[in-house]
Amino acid sequence: MKAEKKNSILKYTAALGAVSASLYLLSYYEAQTLPDMTLHPQNPDLVQRGQVLYSQYCAGCHGDNLEGQPGWQEKKALERRRAPPLDATGKAWRHSDKSLFIMTKFGVHALEGMGTLNSDMPAFEDTLKDEEIVAVLSYVESTWPKGDTDERENTSGPE
Repeated sequence: MKAEKKNSILKYTAALGAVSASLYLLSYYEAQTLPDMTLHPQNPDLVQRGQVLYSQYCAGCHGDNLEGQPGWQEKKALERRRAPPLDATGKAWRHSDKSLFIMTKFGVHALEGMGTLNSDMPAFEDTLKDEEIVAVLSYVESTWPKGDTDERENTSGPE
């Protein structure tokens, strides 16, 4: 009986070790493959490229001048939230570069949890390359007053 118990403990320990090693390797791999999510609103070439991409992919909802859709702050039951402004009048400037990138690439639900925000914001993972997302967001950030980015939260979900 004691030998069986020792054998079970050894098997459990080995399995736990294998799972731990797998998780470590997975986290290491993910850290090596994460894109650079740093925005560069001071880079004129990147901002210009981002403005062109914004016009093509984002302006239809967020407006030609980043003004958002009318009534964007209204939260009505069973209604889709309207696109918020991305200029300084909205709240996008409060989000970190990483949060903005994740929301754009994977959709707002990637940060806030599936189903709690009734939004039509699509994920651009299959539409835009990582560098293009950085360009769009760099353009957006380039329009904000200089002091706004100093008050940004470390991480935050969508508004």
